[in-house]
Amino acid sequence: MSLGLYLKGQFLPSEDSDGEPQIFDRAKLEDLERWISNVANDELEWTQWSEDEEGAPFLMVALHPGAEPIMLSTIENGNLLVSAATSSAGPGYHIFVCDLLRKLGQVMHIEWISDIDGDYFDETGYFETGDRDKLYSEFDNWIRSLARTVQDLAREGAKFHMAMPIDSYQFDVTLPILTQMGPRSFDWIKAVEQDPAKARGIFPWWEGGHGAEYYLGRALCHMWYTVRWRPPLVELEAELLTLCLQYLETAFSLDPDLDYPWREWAEIVDYLECECEYIEDVKRKIELMDTDEMLVGYRRRSLRKDLGGGWSIALPGDFVEELEEGQTFLAYDETKNLRVTCMTASDTTGQPLDAVEILTKIKVMDDPLKHERGKIIARAFFEKAQEDDATFWMLRGVCACLGSFAQITICYEDERDRDWALDVWHSLDHKQNYQQDQ
Repeated sequence: MSLGLYLKGQFLPSEDSDGEPQIFDRAKLEDLERWISNVANDELEWTQWSEDEEGAPFLMVALHPGAEPIMLSTIENGNLLVSAATSSAGPGYHIFVCDLLRKLGQVMHIEWISDIDGDYFDETGYFETGDRDKLYSEFDNWIRSLARTVQDLAREGAKFHMAMPIDSYQFDVTLPILTQMGPRSFDWIKAVEQDPAKARGIFPWWEGGHGAEYYLGRALCHMWYTVRWRPPLVELEAELLTLCLQYLETAFSLDPDLDYPWREWAEIVDYLECECEYIEDVKRKIELMDTDEMLVGYRRRSLRKDLGGGWSIALPGDFVEELEEGQTFLAYDETKNLRVTCMTASDTTGQPLDAVEILTKIKVMDDPLKHERGKIIARAFFEKAQEDDATFWMLRGVCACLGSFAQITICYEDERDRDWALDVWHSLDHKQNYQQDQ
């Protein structure tokens, strides 16, 4: 349930085309990627290529940490499809994307096909009309409708991610409504249904342009969702903290009176061990704060990570996460690490093996530790290992359910972390546990 735009693009005839219509093949999409990367360099988060089920290439472009990537792909007759979900970041982001696409069309000689009554259109009408009042009105209507839906789900005890990009995490917070600008209460969502303006604080790019709120919004998106709240362990973490600090300082230089995350700002400066032009202002604000207020950062707590194939696992929120060789998930801090590989299992006829059959084929050891979680049967064992001059402990295990299994290895340096390793192994779960039997 989101707002966005879906536009069809086709090349305008040109004098040097020799009468041959131009199409949006991989080379043309690469031209678009270079243009967007140059023109929107300050906003660009990343670009990534992938293929659809038929092997056709498509391009994903992320222009904001609080928005889903824009998708550019080839459709029938070599035309271009641009789809962008904009509602998670806000109307300011929607305005930016529309303006960017208009410029792209002018420079690259692309005609945009948009028909409110057809398949290609802007759901807010802004791309066709440029009417900002209507755009904000459509967002308010969407927020009110979303608030009703969220209330129904929250009453059933579920946690709901509201106006957040699609992700692979469930964060461990007590409040039922999670937004990318922090969690909210059930009373809050009821108030939003009556007055959508109360929800504007959950959108990182509400107003058009690049003012102080824009920079603060980008910082808060990263600080709530991505930042590990400790000194950086890898270069990318240091770069992210530096970027957040730059966003905060730029916002403060434009408007020092916004509601800044003062304590978290000071934490970032400490982690980076760097100078900060406004650190004295930050310290003065901290002295006046209510220290009982929740700190920014979902990753200060544990989380549940989707591993793919229906599997998930509970992790400390501050672990570094990587993907090895395309299928093995790696997570670690300074003294502990774990690896998980998820696979399917079937017999020679293609029928899925049950959990017992899988464990029979993957023998762990003669007398393993045993664990069951719903439809999952698990086995594991501990061993002490030596590598170079270091001694550490390992838990090696496998969790199996119908047609699927996950192999896990957990390493830790302190023997007192044995119970922690067991808890992580026990946390491996599969969606089969939550699907109703057919």
